[in-house]
Amino acid sequence: MSEDFVKRLSPILLSLNISIPSGELVIILKSFKFVTIRSKIVSTYIIIIFVVLLALGFFLINTLHTYLFNQRKMELLTSANIMASIVSENYTPEYITRKLPQMQLEKNTRAIAVDKESAVIYDSYNLTSQKGRYFIQSLITDALSADAKGSSQSYKEDGKWYISAAVPVIKNSQTIGAVYLLVSGDSTEKIIVDIRNSMVLLGCLIIIFVGVFSLSMAKILTLPIEQFTRFINSMPHDKLQKTEITTKDEIGQLAIAFNSLIDRIDEMEDKRKAFVSDASHELKTPLSIIKLLSDSLIQTDNPDPEFVKEFLNDMMGEVERLTRIVERLLDMTQLDTSSASALFVHTDMKEVLNEIYKKLLPLAENKNIALSLNLAVEDVFYPIERDSLTEAIYNITDNSIKYTESGGSVSIDLTHDTDNVYITVRDTGIGIPKDATDRIFDRFYRVDKARARDTGGTGLGLAIALDAVKLHGGNIEVQSEVELGSTFIIILPIKKE
Repeated sequence: MSEDFVKRLSPILLSLNISIPSGELVIILKSFKFVTIRSKIVSTYIIIIFVVLLALGFFLINTLHTYLFNQRKMELLTSANIMASIVSENYTPEYITRKLPQMQLEKNTRAIAVDKESAVIYDSYNLTSQKGRYFIQSLITDALSADAKGSSQSYKEDGKWYISAAVPVIKNSQTIGAVYLLVSGDSTEKIIVDIRNSMVLLGCLIIIFVGVFSLSMAKILTLPIEQFTRFINSMPHDKLQKTEITTKDEIGQLAIAFNSLIDRIDEMEDKRKAFVSDASHELKTPLSIIKLLSDSLIQTDNPDPEFVKEFLNDMMGEVERLTRIVERLLDMTQLDTSSASALFVHTDMKEVLNEIYKKLLPLAENKNIALSLNLAVEDVFYPIERDSLTEAIYNITDNSIKYTESGGSVSIDLTHDTDNVYITVRDTGIGIPKDATDRIFDRFYRVDKARARDTGGTGLGLAIALDAVKLHGGNIEVQSEVELGSTFIIILPIKKE
């Protein structure tokens, strides 16, 4: 391998540097968009392997370089010691020239012998002009120093590696000179370059293999996701379908979550349809009555003023009923959307219940119902969204009064323990059948529709109450027996700090 060829190869082979202008590298990186999971997996594998191979390559090459050159330095130092031992018998140029072939030095090794003053007495390159000149070199200086045993070194000069060694020449325990050997490190460097080239080639093959392997693995891993995506995109907009993916991995968990979401959406859609149907029915009834009454008035010639007044009062009653239904619907909509923005304030629950008691006492007295309020001895403060919880308690108590006969009783109790606050509303009313207990909180549900219509009920009061209590993280329990009365227990959990 020519020196010129080595020089031309050295920027690539010796340093493992691949020259890419920084601007072009940025353009390449920007043009490769890490959009899909597959491309991210492949690029991640390749980058990791590339970094590992690069770091491992630098480590191995540097270790190999150090090891091989240390070996060469030890060998050269051994040769220098042998030469010094041989020439110490007769330390003259003629004797050194005669003995040099016996020393089996490496080809192209330059041997220099100096006296104890560092003056050259022999140079294997036969440079007669050097004889008598002083050879000032750090290794020579060290070798001529007292108690020196010799040393070696490797260095790079003009892009080429060299290895040198110097040992003292000792005769009769006196240092009479020093022997200096110099050899080119090209052969050692060539071994390192060849190994480095092989490592680069092997690294490229490994990266190609990893790229193909990771692409195949990424395709296998992302195939269920692609199938899942195609399934969702092909799903009819008016009919949601469950996926049949049953794998046990994360894709399977995603499929389970998706199917659960479909169930919840179907449930919400069923509730929405039922709500729209019920709301339409509830709104249709008073509108039909108003239409019937207005048609009767229009078709009656010269109606009696009392007759007109009676019809108008009936129509006003239906309008008020419509108003109550709309207001209740708005209340429910507000509760459905207020959970994220609700403002909870620590409030004295005694004050809240006293306020409700005072509002409902006239209604109870008008029906000859004994309304009582039993509060805990100590103060009970609880973080509430006041308007919604007040309406919930009001609705339940108002319901109890409406469905309790004259002479009955309704009580409101406030108690608490370490875990919950309890607001209990008891009545001696008509009670609720067991088969209706689970449905009384459904929107527009009425146990006795005729009686509910007479009392002005909309079938939304208890539904609103439950939504408000759930807004506070609580629940409502119901205990009831027909003809004996009902007990509603509002349970509000006490959050531990």
